[in-house]
Amino acid sequence: MKNLTANYKKGLTIKWLPKNGKLSYLSGINRPINPAQVTKLAESVTKMGIIRPLVVAELDFVSGKKTKYIIDGQHLFNALIRNGIDIPYVEIAIKDKQELIETIALLNASSKNWSLLDYICAWSSLSDDYIKLNHYYQVYDFDMGVLSSVLNNNTTDGGNITRKIKNGTFKIIEEATNIIILDNLTDVLKIIPRMNRMENRYLCVEYIRFLRNTNKYNHSKFLSGLKQNKQEFILATQEEGKLVELFTKLK
Repeated sequence: MKNLTANYKKGLTIKWLPKNGKLSYLSGINRPINPAQVTKLAESVTKMGIIRPLVVAELDFVSGKKTKYIIDGQHLFNALIRNGIDIPYVEIAIKDKQELIETIALLNASSKNWSLLDYICAWSSLSDDYIKLNHYYQVYDFDMGVLSSVLNNNTTDGGNITRKIKNGTFKIIEEATNIIILDNLTDVLKIIPRMNRMENRYLCVEYIRFLRNTNKYNHSKFLSGLKQNKQEFILATQEEGKLVELFTKLK
């Protein structure tokens, strides 16, 4: 089944690991292995053969001794073991953990397999900001775009914050102040009903923008007015621009 094409970067030679050979996983950086995905790949290999190699790197900064790790292709690795087939791989050089995360993120960005949470998990091994982001995602019931934008002191620009998370530049700014905003927003959403994290994105974005641009704000008074005018606010979530007007009246 060694029907691989040789269209790889000059100097990057395909090597073969015996079916009983050993490679290590980057636990806590790469995604956990999904057995269902292994099954799909095993079936694909049976039908089509092997169409791509694993990407491997020998690293000494993970465990303290030189070890060959799977950088990309751990599901394929297990599928080939299941099928009893020798494993093709290319070996790349990685100098440190920063380059390791960037390489994994780049490989997964090109295949579009990773979710934002996968990127957060990977970068958490290198940055406390990502550890905190993951923690707050579990604490607060918000869409990741809203949550990360608030913590980054951003203007809830989903595309910009997504890029930051993926390329490892996400930072939590003015944490204490922004936790208050998240707490206040939680109180607001206890009054204005929703179905899921995405349901009230518009309400969240408008409230955060209003709060950041308001000098005098009494949260208890605001919530009291919100309760009294609950139905009006629910209707306003369906009308662009109306929420800001209503928020201003309540402050």
